[in-house]
Amino acid sequence: MSSNGGRLVAGMARASRPLARKDMTMLTNAADAPHVAPGAPRAVMGALAATYHGRGAVELGEPYRVLIATIVSQRTREEQTTAVSTRVFARYPDAHALATADERTLYDLLDGSQYRETKAPRLIELARILVDHYDGQVPDDLERLLALPGVGRKTANCVRIYAFNIAALCVDIHMHRITNRLGWVRTKTPDQTERALEHVLPRDLWAGANRLFLQHGRALCGPGVPRCLVCPVRGWCAYGLDAATPKR
Repeated sequence: MSSNGGRLVAGMARASRPLARKDMTMLTNAADAPHVAPGAPRAVMGALAATYHGRGAVELGEPYRVLIATIVSQRTREEQTTAVSTRVFARYPDAHALATADERTLYDLLDGSQYRETKAPRLIELARILVDHYDGQVPDDLERLLALPGVGRKTANCVRIYAFNIAALCVDIHMHRITNRLGWVRTKTPDQTERALEHVLPRDLWAGANRLFLQHGRALCGPGVPRCLVCPVRGWCAYGLDAATPKR
């Protein structure tokens, strides 16, 4: 048999084998990927931007402040995040100061931020790592950010957006819930949503998306029965247009 014939038989044999689990997952995900009408994401983001105009607790700024404020904001409302972060920065203006912080003092300053008993030691450990390995500076690399204590993908991507102006998707539970309701994705976790939205949301809209979905999730599209009857994006929403879904 010629070498070309051998390769053909080998290729046919491979094609006849049962698909591996990872291959089945890829096919299933491709089949399950929802169809999103062209222009719908940009129209939705425009409608949300026209509805919500407020600034947030974390804005474009110095990387150390963005990182610490983002960690403080975890499971904490924006007004509390702003007040707590202001106190922390007044006492510890940079990573070098925070690295030498007294844990009890920091714990007291974090009053108003959820899980401060966990955040206080983590913030001190994080600051020590920044001082020991990065000369007190915050890295902009995703993997290096993820290696820091208390930093997950959402926090890391928020830092990349607001501290370094790098295009990234900062997906929290609000953005995960709402984009599933819109019908843009069919995912089970925020991390899955982040990866799926990379193929749905135009890149130039990534930076401001989290802020808008956060505000919309708190105002109208919460985890309970959403307020679809007054929603500015209902006309583009699979959940809102479905007569069978509960809404108010």
